[in-house]
Amino acid sequence: MSTASTPSHILIHRYTPGTGPQEGSPELEAEMEVWDRIDKELRSTGQLVSGWALSDPSTTIGKPAEPTTSQTIFAIHALSAASDTEAESIAARMPHLEYGSTEIRKLMV
Repeated sequence: MSTASTPSHILIHRYTPGTGPQEGSPELEAEMEVWDRIDKELRSTGQLVSGWALSDPSTTIGKPAEPTTSQTIFAIHALSAASDTEAESIAARMPHLEYGSTEIRKLMV
């Protein structure tokens, strides 16, 4: 387990709008508690460098990329992971994976 504060990987969390727990539901509240618990655990081990929740809609400047998915990015985590395998293990814990995805990107540091 890594304890450094320099990020090594980015987790990009996506979901398909209209899927998963709905705003204001007990299911969403329960999922948010899981996100909070995971964030606290990762911060305590030094693995979570930073995390951001993103608002909708987004603004694109320049030529937008062709959409490759109907999924929307809703959050990003910057991790300090000792290996790709450790980053994948962390990503596999995310509570939205039944209705969304997490892309793991290694940083060029």
